[in-house]
Amino acid sequence: MLDFALSCEACGGPLTGNQTAVCSNKCRQARKRARKLTDEQREALLWGRDCANPGCAEVFDPRSRRQKYCSPICANKEKADAEDARWDAICELDGCEDSAGWDGTGRARRFCSNAHKQKAYRLRKKANGTA
Repeated sequence: MLDFALSCEACGGPLTGNQTAVCSNKCRQARKRARKLTDEQREALLWGRDCANPGCAEVFDPRSRRQKYCSPICANKEKADAEDARWDAICELDGCEDSAGWDGTGRARRFCSNAHKQKAYRLRKKANGTA
């Protein structure tokens, strides 16, 4: 005869009705995610994590699995640094030192003009050996 647990495997709450292992869909999904993780990954979720900001060496306990920064200050600094890099983008064509420009939204341009974009395309095609 099969023996079933009297409490939820994920949260430890009581089981009702025909429930055999978990009490809700949320607990079922949590149990499924926990089974996929290795022991090291499971420990990394529970204990300290290094801040993703290169200038910050602080170790913090994340509030969620997706939290990368120790504070909103570090997160905002990373965003500001990424935006500054887009403003300072330089044309990718060899020998051109002009600013590629950025409109303030989306990705920065790779080339300073359409002529340089076309020239880089032709150089890539020539390097690949196709006409």
